[in-house]
Amino acid sequence: MTARTIKLFVALLVCVGLVLPAQAAVAAEPKFTPRSGVTFNNPLGDAPTRNAIFNKITRSIDGSPKGSNIRIFTWNFLTRVGVDALLRAQRRGVQVELLMAKSNTTEIDNRPFRRLKNSLKAGNAHRKKSRYSYAKVCDHSCRGTAGTSHSKFYLFSQVGKAKHVYMQGSANYTVAAATNQWNDLYTHTGQSKLYRFARKVFEEASRDKPVKPPYAVKDFGLSRIMFFPDMGKDVPDPVMSLLNKVSCRGATNTASNRTVLRLAPDVIRNERGMRIAKKLRSLWEKGCDIHIGYTVLGVSIARMLRDQSGRGPVPLKHLVQDANQDGEFDNYFHLKAMSIVGHIGKNRGDYMVLNGSANLSGLARGSDENLAIYHRRSATLKYQSYINYWYDNFPSGGSSKSSPLMFGAGPDYVLEGESASAAQRRPFVNPFAHVDMD
Repeated sequence: MTARTIKLFVALLVCVGLVLPAQAAVAAEPKFTPRSGVTFNNPLGDAPTRNAIFNKITRSIDGSPKGSNIRIFTWNFLTRVGVDALLRAQRRGVQVELLMAKSNTTEIDNRPFRRLKNSLKAGNAHRKKSRYSYAKVCDHSCRGTAGTSHSKFYLFSQVGKAKHVYMQGSANYTVAAATNQWNDLYTHTGQSKLYRFARKVFEEASRDKPVKPPYAVKDFGLSRIMFFPDMGKDVPDPVMSLLNKVSCRGATNTASNRTVLRLAPDVIRNERGMRIAKKLRSLWEKGCDIHIGYTVLGVSIARMLRDQSGRGPVPLKHLVQDANQDGEFDNYFHLKAMSIVGHIGKNRGDYMVLNGSANLSGLARGSDENLAIYHRRSATLKYQSYINYWYDNFPSGGSSKSSPLMFGAGPDYVLEGESASAAQRRPFVNPFAHVDMD
């Protein structure tokens, strides 16, 4: 072996030594225990801030011990890191089950999902059938007959010291969820009945057959856990049901004595979106303090909310970024959340927050979705603070200040804006090309 070869060999060992510990640190998480409560991310922050949700999911996978179960329902699965973590889990004796929307295998070249599916199948060799792992897709909603498989929830039978872990929110298990989107994830630990309720829904979804009734709802203390499809004549819309309880004046826990609503719904479209938007407009006219930060807004809905009559336009802000000014939105708010502080029902000093995977659109009611309403002061104020901060401090350079765009059907997919944007000036550019539209 020549001196030059020895130097190259030593250099290679040094490089390997630098890389392996970082990988091992992620893989070896036997002591990691996820905290309950809400986690937010910020795609514009440093690595820990961007990946706050992504890392929590990955570390929970790596913290799942032999003999435990992992069940993931994500509209899209697109992460090599996630593949590696789930395959490590299977190798150490964890059963892995993952569901995803079929469209994310037909409309994109989803190599991570294919690798996960094939590797899990190969890893089932010499295992009991009851412990087989899998990754599979549903063509439409898994538990219904229409819509799509849009859920984003994560079940772990054990992670570290925590048992019966249920995580749900707006975050898919993708890299984009960390680097291009603002998301939330609410974690429950140690609640066996809640866990079993969500597990039953997952098991139904895994069969990819319609269930009756598809809408599932149950209260667990201060948490109401819900799953769509929300179909049927007598099935209430949980968002409208909550808004119908709101009185705008007489609040005892706000400085103005007005009820405060903060919404980051991502998408408000179609007839359902219009019904909810009209209710919000009515509450605004009655004196409620309302801010709405959106990503996709139907044209007729936007015109109605921005109407100058009465109290004037409902405060809106377009929470998207076109960082490179190519006409396509790069970063955007993906939350589907609403916080309410004030007069709710008979309680003049109440706190409630709704979150989950469901947009304010008609498609959501026919799709697999996870939702929750938390009757908790701390959680509500955290959501309110998060939405307030980004509503007031959304970074310039995007369209949030220069052009509050609305989704339409023209060649640019934009019909209105207070000022011309790059998307409106450049023909055949779809500003929503990188945005989940429903």
